[in-house]
Amino acid sequence: MYLAKLHVADFRNVARVDLEFGQGINLIVGANGAGKTALLEAIFLLARGRSFRSSQTKQLIRRGQSQLLVRGDVVGVGANHALARSKSSQGENRTRIDGEHVALQSRFAELLPLQTLLPGVGDLVLDGPGIRREFVDWGLFHVEQRYLETARRFRKALSQRGAWLKDNPSATLQDDPWSKTLVTSGSEISAWRLRFIADLDEHFQNTLEHLASGLGAELRYADAGFDGDELAAALQMQASFDRDRRYAATHVGPHRADMDIRVGGISAKTSVSRGQAKLLASALLLGCSSLLCGRDGVQPIMLLDDFGAELDEVHRNRFFAQLQRFGCQVIATTTEPPSQLLGGTMADNARVFHVEQGELKRTS
Repeated sequence: MYLAKLHVADFRNVARVDLEFGQGINLIVGANGAGKTALLEAIFLLARGRSFRSSQTKQLIRRGQSQLLVRGDVVGVGANHALARSKSSQGENRTRIDGEHVALQSRFAELLPLQTLLPGVGDLVLDGPGIRREFVDWGLFHVEQRYLETARRFRKALSQRGAWLKDNPSATLQDDPWSKTLVTSGSEISAWRLRFIADLDEHFQNTLEHLASGLGAELRYADAGFDGDELAAALQMQASFDRDRRYAATHVGPHRADMDIRVGGISAKTSVSRGQAKLLASALLLGCSSLLCGRDGVQPIMLLDDFGAELDEVHRNRFFAQLQRFGCQVIATTTEPPSQLLGGTMADNARVFHVEQGELKRTS
């Protein structure tokens, strides 16, 4: 699975660009402000329906224009698909797959599975648990078909319970109409996450070894009260009811869980440097790609922004070598010459796009 063609119009400082990517490594080269990151952002928007830099649509549309357009041709196993999105400054969004309107965002993410390594990738290790839950949930979306619907059911019940607790400050445990749904769906989510993180841990540790990181790390699931057992989850919900009622919020469940990354038995959040965090996060992305490729046949497309600034030369080369081994497509931006970023045979085999002031100048 790979993105074969990309058309971007009136996105950021890009007036119009058409790119034909290769299945392997693709480098978008240019000076700072040339429009390189905007092209990655456009791909992300096509897959996820949002930007990784701004929540304001008007900031994404080129100055003086009323709408942006992104189209992409995805080549998959046994089937190819044409994806398209447009967004207007008036708030109108249009989504098409193979010329037909598709409302489900998940269908785009399924056809164009992206892994992103952006500046600040170390936040995956050093930041709060929300970013790691999102990372785990992205992997599970591609592994477990029922996961998305179960997660939606859990989030809906969570929101409704919060509103109910706020409106009924004198309610009793027996009155609670939402706890059963939260226990059932929450236990399923926790059970899936436990299995996924256990599988991911093996690939993560193998990747750290291939990267010669020198770090001994492991992954654990901190489930915040749910461990996949409905009886245990029900008891946790009961024990937490008084506090939940007092604050009109649910304090136990998978929405409070974390993927704990430990180095030498200590939480990485409190024990590693920024450079080590980047290396651990890179290993997590590679490990997840390895897991998906090996078990489910999903080949994530890796978006790397200013990758040369994230890892040193030795670890960069090993990182790219691992991606080649998995067969993943790479689309990366850089200010460096390809030979300096990749070196040797990998640079010779990469497809290179030179961008200046939002325009494609040449391909090599």
